[in-house]
Amino acid sequence: MRTIKYIPLYILALLLAILVFLEAWTYYLGRPSVTFERYLGKPVPAVVEDLGLRRYRAEHSPHLFDIKVSKENEKQLIDEMVRQCHMQKISAKRLPKAVAKVDTEMVDVIKLSPYIYMTAKYNEANVTAHRLCILFRDDKSLYLYLNGDL
Repeated sequence: MRTIKYIPLYILALLLAILVFLEAWTYYLGRPSVTFERYLGKPVPAVVEDLGLRRYRAEHSPHLFDIKVSKENEKQLIDEMVRQCHMQKISAKRLPKAVAKVDTEMVDVIKLSPYIYMTAKYNEANVTAHRLCILFRDDKSLYLYLNGDL
């Protein structure tokens, strides 16, 4: 008879355990390395020293990865990213207007970058056809901007 009295507490404890599990799972999925793997389909390259992530609340879930890499490994990483995202070198004039709507500060950094790589087949008229990847650099880090649903 006593155990029947405590059934609501057992149910509540089970629901709390499920909630804690789901919180831990969403924390794991939100880490930069896991997000990088999900969006690019490959693990974070070994030459990456540190990886940061900035998420934006905008259409097609844009992400900006802040990648710290040594100068001697930078060329290797750039070549790998360009091949992986099918990018080509562009000028700042060819940047899509939608990028400025997401983050104007990022666009200012892109314009000052020594090089800019963008997805070759990106079509502004049909933004869902291809994921937009933009690779650029400032004096501290290499940045990879991804815009497109998984």
